[in-house]
Amino acid sequence: FTPISEKYKNDPEGLTRLINRFLTCMTDIVIKNGGTIDKFMGDCIMAFWNAPLITDDHQAKAVATAKQMKLSLIKLNNKFKAEGLPSINIGIGINTGEVLFGNMGSEQRFDYSILGDAVNLAARLEAAAGRNDYKEWKIIISESTMKKCKEFDFDSIGKIKVKGKEELITIYSPLTSTVSYLTSE
Repeated sequence: FTPISEKYKNDPEGLTRLINRFLTCMTDIVIKNGGTIDKFMGDCIMAFWNAPLITDDHQAKAVATAKQMKLSLIKLNNKFKAEGLPSINIGIGINTGEVLFGNMGSEQRFDYSILGDAVNLAARLEAAAGRNDYKEWKIIISESTMKKCKEFDFDSIGKIKVKGKEELITIYSPLTSTVSYLTSE
């Protein structure tokens, strides 16, 4: 987001239009697959499944969403290129675990969100996706998610040390050849 933002340093309205188009495209996919949008952070979307309504196959829906986002971004970036706009890259981290959900924040302001170690790990996996040693993987998922997703085949990436955690985390990425679990069309 920083290099794109820098290109628009004298045109914040242009940056807003670009990011809003990107976020709208990605949000549509999350919602169509039963996800809940938690928040937008610049060009980042935090989303979760299985709350407020219980969803038996929430892990598979999250992985399907990530794969669809990746494919939709190719189409969107082609449109951006044709319009002379910069392309956007994404990294996606997915984890499964115990969280607390509900209204959180201060006495002055709060919002519906999730909190827990599982959320922090997903954020760390997102930070690793597409960067440094993991640049070829745009979607990184935890072992706990992989074990719940029988609908997909995965590439074993290895183990990663993430900021703030003592233990090594085993990570995977869904194979692109796997047939889509859900459709975004």
